[in-house]
Amino acid sequence: MTETGRLGVGIVGSGFMGRTWAEVATRHASGTRVVAVTGGTRAPGLASDLGVPCDSSLAALLARPEVGLVVLASPPEFHREQALAVAATGRHLLIEKPMAQSVAECREIVAACERHDVRCAVVSHQRFRTVPSAVHAAVAAGSIGPVRMIGTIGAEVGWWDLAARGDTWKLDPRRQTAYASWAAHACDLVRWLTGSEAVRASAEVTNFSGTPPEVGQSAMALYTMASGALVQVWMSYEFPDPGLETGWPWTIVGATGILRMDPYDAAFLDRAGERRRIAEQPAFDPLDASDPLRLRAYAAQLEDLLAAIAERRDPAVSMHDGLRTIAMIEAAELAAATHRTIAIGPDGTVEHP
Repeated sequence: MTETGRLGVGIVGSGFMGRTWAEVATRHASGTRVVAVTGGTRAPGLASDLGVPCDSSLAALLARPEVGLVVLASPPEFHREQALAVAATGRHLLIEKPMAQSVAECREIVAACERHDVRCAVVSHQRFRTVPSAVHAAVAAGSIGPVRMIGTIGAEVGWWDLAARGDTWKLDPRRQTAYASWAAHACDLVRWLTGSEAVRASAEVTNFSGTPPEVGQSAMALYTMASGALVQVWMSYEFPDPGLETGWPWTIVGATGILRMDPYDAAFLDRAGERRRIAEQPAFDPLDASDPLRLRAYAAQLEDLLAAIAERRDPAVSMHDGLRTIAMIEAAELAAATHRTIAIGPDGTVEHP
C-alpha cells in the first residue's frame, strides 16, 4: 500500500472536489500519491492528467493492493454504499461532506469502520483554514468567555459555483439538498466553536424565486446547544446583487466579548470597546481546483488523517463528527417539513414526531 513511504490514494469521483483531492494527494500533502481514479464522466480526463489508471468501478480500484486510502468525492447519495465497500477491505477513508444522506446511513458507516479497524475522516477543511482556526483558539483561550450565541449567514447571489464547477447534479434535492450541502460546513464549525452538541432544532426552508427546480434555496435554522448556546444558521442562494459585504459572515458572542469572522477574509476580536484583527486569510480563487492557497487547508486535513492512521487515533474531524453534523441537518430539515421543534438525542438520534 505504500511506495517510498507514501500511502497510495484512490479517488472516487471526478468532479470539482475529485480533482481537488487528486491535486492535494499528488502535489500538496506529504506522504500520499494518487494511484487510480474511478467514477463520473470526467474520470478518464482526470486520470490522464495525473498519469494514473482510470478504473471502471470502485471494485476494480479496491482490487489494487497499492490503494491504502480512498477519498469519496462522489455525490452523497452514494456514500453509504461506497463507504461500506471500502471499509470491508480495511482501507482507510476520507469522505467528502455531507457524510451521508441520514443519521441512519452514518451509523452504518461508523459500525463498518469500527468493525474493520478503519480510520475515517469527514471533510471539514474550514477547521484547518487560518481564520476559523484562530477564532477557535481565541474561544478556547477564554478571550470572549463562554459562548452564548452564534450567527452565520451564507448569502449567495444565485448558484455561483455549480455551472463553473460542472456539478449541476446538486440541483436535484434527491441527491443532495441545498441546506445539507452548505450547512455541513456551518454545523461542523458551530459544534467545534461551542464545544457542544445540538439538542433542539427549528427551521423554515423555502424558495422565493419560484424558478424550478425548487430545491429550497433559502433556509433559516435555530439550534439550541447542550451548553445553552443559541445558534442561527441562515442560508440563501436568493440574495439580490451585490449580496452582503462579506462572503460568509460569522458572529460569535461570548459573555465578555465578540468574535467576528469571514473564513475567506479576516477575524476580529471585539472586547470592551476595542476591536483587534487576529487573523487574515490570503486571497485565493475558490473556483480553481489547483490554487495552492486554497488547497492548504485540504492538505492539512489529509495530513491529519495520515497521522491518525499512524497513531491509531481518531482524526480531527472523525466519522463521529460527521454523524453529529448530519443529525443537525436532518433535524432542521425535519423541523421545516413538519413545522415543529425537533429534539436531538445525546447519541445524535433525531427524534421524529
